[in-house]
Amino acid sequence: MCVAGHNFKNKNMFRNLRKLEKGDTFTISDNNVGKVEYEIFDIYTVPPEDISCLAQNTNNEKQVTLITCTRDSKHRIIVKAREV
Repeated sequence: MCVAGHNFKNKNMFRNLRKLEKGDTFTISDNNVGKVEYEIFDIYTVPPEDISCLAQNTNNEKQVTLITCTRDSKHRIIVKAREV
């Protein structure tokens, strides 16, 4: 799964994504599965045209990719996490 969000000052957006670190965890929940916890294993930046972070080859692991722009909007922050 991939989730992209704006880097606005609004607390509902991804403005604090850049503060995350490898090993941090977060949960995603829905009405069918409930809460699923993920642990961050990689964080990096790419230029906007680099879409390699969207590749779906996860070796059958459940993974999440979070994406937002850097403050100057010149790059994208990519956060990769796998199910705990």
